[in-house]
Amino acid sequence: IYAALFDAAPSLQSLFKTPRAVMAMRFMNGLNQMITAVNDPKALKIIVETLGFQHLDLEVTIPRVIIFRDAITELISVEVGSRVTPRAADGLATFLNYVGGSYIYVRVKYS
Repeated sequence: IYAALFDAAPSLQSLFKTPRAVMAMRFMNGLNQMITAVNDPKALKIIVETLGFQHLDLEVTIPRVIIFRDAITELISVEVGSRVTPRAADGLATFLNYVGGSYIYVRVKYS
């Protein structure tokens, strides 16, 4: 997923200085933590805030969040195909907007 994401959004590759294999592992771990906690709002908030603080060194902006969101939703749609309903795609996009917006909030308030 990570490789396909950055192939779909090459403009974001320059933001990450860590080796690709390490970043892929971190990305999947973070995504897994968030998805696992989606039914526990308090836990999800803590996870997203923690990840937001870990991204303080990056300039997370609305256009970059949109690029990530669209690349991830497109990738999931391609991989899963017709099993992704419009409601599921909308839910995923909303979830990713929440995460990206939280990262921006943490950066604006705490950097």
